[in-house]
Amino acid sequence: MKSQYKTKVFTIIIFMLTILSAAYFTHIKAEAASQYDYVKIGLKFGSGAVQTCTLKSEQGFLLGTADNSGFTEGMPLPAYTTIIATVENGAVTLRDENGTLLTADLGSNGCIMPYNYLSEGIFSFDNTPYRGGLMLKPNSNGTMTVISFLSLENYIYGVINAELGNANPSEALKAQAVAARSFGAMNIGKHSADGFDLCATTHCQVYKGYSGEYASTNKAVDDTRDEMIYSEGKLVNAFYYKNSGGYTQNAEDVWSYSQPYLKSVKDEYSPNYSWNASLSFDMIKQKLESAGYDPGEIQSVMIKNRNTTGNVSELLIAGSNSSVSLTKEKIRNVLGTTVIKSTRFSLSDSTSQASDDSLKISNGSTDSSAGTEFYMISGSGKVTKVQTNTVYGSNGTSTTKINSQSESETATGRTVTFNGSGYGHGVGMPQDSAVEMAKQGFTYKEILQYYYTDIEVK
Repeated sequence: MKSQYKTKVFTIIIFMLTILSAAYFTHIKAEAASQYDYVKIGLKFGSGAVQTCTLKSEQGFLLGTADNSGFTEGMPLPAYTTIIATVENGAVTLRDENGTLLTADLGSNGCIMPYNYLSEGIFSFDNTPYRGGLMLKPNSNGTMTVISFLSLENYIYGVINAELGNANPSEALKAQAVAARSFGAMNIGKHSADGFDLCATTHCQVYKGYSGEYASTNKAVDDTRDEMIYSEGKLVNAFYYKNSGGYTQNAEDVWSYSQPYLKSVKDEYSPNYSWNASLSFDMIKQKLESAGYDPGEIQSVMIKNRNTTGNVSELLIAGSNSSVSLTKEKIRNVLGTTVIKSTRFSLSDSTSQASDDSLKISNGSTDSSAGTEFYMISGSGKVTKVQTNTVYGSNGTSTTKINSQSESETATGRTVTFNGSGYGHGVGMPQDSAVEMAKQGFTYKEILQYYYTDIEVK
């Protein structure tokens, strides 16, 4: 009996030493970690914050604290495979599935990890699996902000398929992995006011957790592990989007600042992506009023200026009360980024139709109309379908729509149709083109170097 007692005491001491040792080495690891090792991803916040959530792990849980340098272990809970979190008295309270209190206050930096987190343990939050752990922040209205806490590499695992698609060529997936990793690291702290780094939506990067992982996308992350994009020795904000419409854009032509690595490129690899959207003047009025303008009754919509690549740089909307000038990306932000898919568009309505036969093709002796679509062949032999109403000419200082009847395009017919090509803000890497380049045999570094100017991947 005495021997059994000694054995039990010895076992408890060893257990406690193991916990202390793990906490010590976890702390040492945190001290040595770089600023990019860990990220906090907002899963539920703002109007989407929750009142309660259920966490499950077959291996049980481990409570501790977390920050961007790592996780520090605290109380082990290996026997509890289900934890239910609620907000009580302004603090996050944890109970087991029978209602037994585990902790009355998770703490401001509290983090719940699966017990086997050091061996890539997976837990579920409301039946959705995630890597890493979970942080829960109480809000004043009795809800919780739910934050995924994990390493940067594990975060990128859950991004690639959501942003590009696992069936695409491996070199395109690798280019996406490097761009997403660079963007993620560069934007750590973007949502600091909300208590985390990045959100899991298109506002930052779409993150789907463990359920969004695939063998092909994880391999792309592993094959490029820790690689990011640098310009003049500094990490870049690696913007990307779906389709360029034939030209990428200078950052300053879309937003209010310039970057040496975000310069316009004639995109030789852009697949055709055409779209059109019709908006009544009443709809335009509603959108302007929602954005804080007071135009009155809309009288006309006019393309006032284009930039050197042919994209619209200023849209002038005349109203009975005032005229509203929408410039650069504000055009899409006000009218709707999924409606006006790019700023590479022309206008038409019942009173202002551009003539399709104003663009002629000649063999040297006779001319014929190009029609609504024709094909262009590049110097490398690539054949691209082009819409007539998206062709522009430049004299070196200004750009004009070739088949337009006048220098400005104006719609006055109560409903205006936007006829465009491309999808997205246009700055950085177009994903459709990255896929096309990969299909043609280019490497991921060659893809990145084509769309980001004078950069280094390392």
